[in-house]
Amino acid sequence: MPNDALNYSFIAKELNERLKDSRIEKIYMPDSNEIILKCHNGKNTDLLLISAVSSSPRIHLTRAPKENPIVAPSFLMHLRKHIGNGVILGVYSQPYERVVVIDILCKNEFALNKRKIIVEITGTYSNIILVDENNIISEAVKHITPDISPKRLILPGLPYSPIPPQDKLLPDDPKIIDLLTAFDGDRPDKYILSVMSGMAPVTITECVVRAIGEVRKLNGKEEAKAIFDSLNKIYGVYKPCLIKQNGKYLDFYTSPFISVVGEIEEHDSLSECMDLYYADKNDHGELGNQIKRLMTILNNAIKRTKKKLEDFSLKKIECMDCENDRIKGELITANIYRIKKGERTISVLNYYTNENVQIMLDINKTPAENAQAYYKKYNKKKNTLVALKNQIEEAEKLLVKYENAMNSFELCSTRSDLEDIETELYQLKLLQNKEIKNRKKATSDYLSVKIDGYKIDIGKNNIQNERLYKSAGNKDIWLHVLGAHGSHVIIRCGENDATDDVIVKAAQLAAYYSKSRMADKVAVDYTLAKFVKPINGGGPGRVNYSNQKTVYVAPKSVLDFKN
Repeated sequence: MPNDALNYSFIAKELNERLKDSRIEKIYMPDSNEIILKCHNGKNTDLLLISAVSSSPRIHLTRAPKENPIVAPSFLMHLRKHIGNGVILGVYSQPYERVVVIDILCKNEFALNKRKIIVEITGTYSNIILVDENNIISEAVKHITPDISPKRLILPGLPYSPIPPQDKLLPDDPKIIDLLTAFDGDRPDKYILSVMSGMAPVTITECVVRAIGEVRKLNGKEEAKAIFDSLNKIYGVYKPCLIKQNGKYLDFYTSPFISVVGEIEEHDSLSECMDLYYADKNDHGELGNQIKRLMTILNNAIKRTKKKLEDFSLKKIECMDCENDRIKGELITANIYRIKKGERTISVLNYYTNENVQIMLDINKTPAENAQAYYKKYNKKKNTLVALKNQIEEAEKLLVKYENAMNSFELCSTRSDLEDIETELYQLKLLQNKEIKNRKKATSDYLSVKIDGYKIDIGKNNIQNERLYKSAGNKDIWLHVLGAHGSHVIIRCGENDATDDVIVKAAQLAAYYSKSRMADKVAVDYTLAKFVKPINGGGPGRVNYSNQKTVYVAPKSVLDFKN
């Protein structure tokens, strides 16, 4: 990403204009390497996010407040003590460096004093450092000790030393022209990157393209000078924007980059672009982590239930011979006059099979007690079989619900989709969360497409499936793949009747968004939504239906109908 010195030269100017003379009202620390300053200047209240997280270091205004941890970190307590209620005097960047400085006027019990927050945006070594008016480090979010870097220490009480300059040229050094003129390769952008500091690779490539139209071998000093001018002119162009590819933000830019293909989305400020970009990036990352967490919970529940069913099956096999125990008790009773206490076995005629059988006896029991022991075994196994029948039925129903819920993850793409799945897992008693219990009615969006003037909605999870058929009108058509897990599909007909062609196309969607999507032909049932009824205790999205017809179709996705 172009998260380079160019980027922060504009961010610093932007923040200075917005935050100068603002008072720091509150300080948050939602992450061990991230702080948020709540600033107010009489007109506006802003949240300034400063992050030293190695994977995404940055500084910009944000609209997404975050909560403080339960136990306040020492760095947060230090900031509150020394700059809480302080006034921002100015914000500036160090030329051609990814360093932003915030000057703050603070007031303690005795006098006014100045502090600086120095934000170093340097990847793994990114840091947030508070220094006093004598340039002594007061505290830092990351302590750099001798074993980490013996050349540059960041520790409280030590003088702050700036980031050592790279042994490279700066963008405004005319030597770049001579070096480019002498360069004989095909990639001048990569060569510039090796000899110059201050710009990201994508920014340098953009400067080359703006200067000579494409990345190629240079023709003489004029083109070398054109690139040099472009490297410096780019600092004067400010049209903040985001570029999208396939519906997702690719990156943020100080101005539209002609060398980057995508949909340009212009904004008023670079802060706004960065906030949207990182919110989207973090949402997808966090969403992925949350999906994995819920899938793990559900997978574990499925494994437990399958193990229970295996145990129930083994127990059932053990109890299937209960009738033999009853017959043995009956045969002992019929031959009780022949049995003496202390005998270990007795051979008797089984009048059910007309064969002799050997029956084991307990030498410590009387013949009558031995008969009663076999009757007890019989009754215990018989009762166990009855209980197992109910337990197996319940476990099988639960397994169907769990496996049905697992299908919801495939189409989960937004936080509201995730909340639907959380709600279902809560209903399945796999999550215990008061927030989910008290959550308002679901508002996630269906997967939708318009075909021949008819809106067709597709449920992305079981909670949506339940909402779908409940929201359907009298003439709306409900569709579902036959004999497999899949999404509920509704053709919104209004006062009209759905045409056969629309029903076939909706059936193709129902086939695609099901477990049968890989088949060449799929059977899909359809009926009026009024004939769809929920199964009592079946879980969200589980229904019975009647008056259906069946159509056989080839699966198609919504993209097939949007092209």
